[in-house]
Amino acid sequence: MELTTLKVDKSLPMPAYLQLKEQLRKAILSGKFPAGSVLPPERELAETLGLSRMTVRRALEELAVSCYIKQRQGSGTYVLPRRLEQPVDRVLGFSDEAKVLGFKAGSVLLEAKQVMAAEEVAEALQIKEGETVLKISRLRTADDEPLAIQISHLAPSLKDLSIEKLKAVGSLYQAVYEQYGITPTGAKQTVSARLPTARELELLAISEITPVLALERITFTENHVPFEYVQSTYRSDRYKMLLDLSA
Repeated sequence: MELTTLKVDKSLPMPAYLQLKEQLRKAILSGKFPAGSVLPPERELAETLGLSRMTVRRALEELAVSCYIKQRQGSGTYVLPRRLEQPVDRVLGFSDEAKVLGFKAGSVLLEAKQVMAAEEVAEALQIKEGETVLKISRLRTADDEPLAIQISHLAPSLKDLSIEKLKAVGSLYQAVYEQYGITPTGAKQTVSARLPTARELELLAISEITPVLALERITFTENHVPFEYVQSTYRSDRYKMLLDLSA
């Protein structure tokens, strides 16, 4: 991208650093600075635009806080992949999210086994503690990059779900529908932010200071019977949730 297309008008009431931040943000979103590319150095931006390096630095810091770029000491300033924005207005599995958001979904099966339901699992599925449920742990990827870890517990009536079918169709909800005729029609979900565990650092390939979004969801059948309790851990630098509160 030619830097001459960036313009900062010092006569405007908007501070110069915010003008620069917004223009760089639009250039990133439009693909003029694609993911993985390196932004021009502070000095070059300052000289080309007639700004102080402090102004340029502040604009870049604002972009870094918003997860558009990552500044690496001694290496440069890199454009980050776009964050996936999921509207919270429907019950979607990861594979269906991929279709909506336009990325290629992938899955790595980490574990699939029948276990005794712990207290929190039993409470979520409205069963007795110790009943046998199917636990499925997967690493979910977006365009071949790790995005989330999902640990699902399925109700006792679904404990014999075919793992081979799950592998074949790629979607847990699709596998459940094909084998049991069950479709998710509602859910209760909570979201919180926290720092990642050592295992999450390894699987998600993130730094120890990158927060994760921890999601817990109980998914219901059309008769409002819980059939899945899932705990998901998403990378906050690649994923965000959108809640539409419009009337």
